[in-house]
Amino acid sequence: MFINIIDKHISLKPTEVADAEPLFDLVDHNRDYLKPWMPWVDATATVADERHFIESMLTKQAHGQVFITTIIVDGEVAGMLDLHNISAINHNGEIGYWLGQTFTGHGVMTKALERLEEIAFTELDLHKVILGADIANNASRAVAERRKYHLDATLPENILLNGRYRDEVIYSLTVDEWSKRRDD
Repeated sequence: MFINIIDKHISLKPTEVADAEPLFDLVDHNRDYLKPWMPWVDATATVADERHFIESMLTKQAHGQVFITTIIVDGEVAGMLDLHNISAINHNGEIGYWLGQTFTGHGVMTKALERLEEIAFTELDLHKVILGADIANNASRAVAERRKYHLDATLPENILLNGRYRDEVIYSLTVDEWSKRRDD
């Protein structure tokens, strides 16, 4: 995949090992902002930790289990967006994403997710994408709702964040729903 330009400010690029340092720096500067929602923040303590994560994701991507991108805003690394747990049997995958705080509130993730849906349904031939979020993560939930995902379930005490079990909401979108919306 080449750099995928979304608009004059936002693009998705294939994540590379060389992205480890700027991604780590972004995480490091946004720890307090990300920690309430992202269970991996404390485990990302060094550039080497980020590099190891990227290498493991690229290995999974080579096996068709993951599709990982780095979000670029005005030439600067802004966050990540991926499809993980891709099922070749069920033709679905789970969406994961995060942005540095200065990049939030400008529609970046909504636009990036729109492009990821296109990739998921046209290039990866998935039937359904699934998005889970902490029930109290209103910003993440708003992205799903702006993209017209439907709320499938609330799973009590389904995710462990910072030593506490939290309720998780599960949203999804099928290729048929996505196609219909594009045709409207």
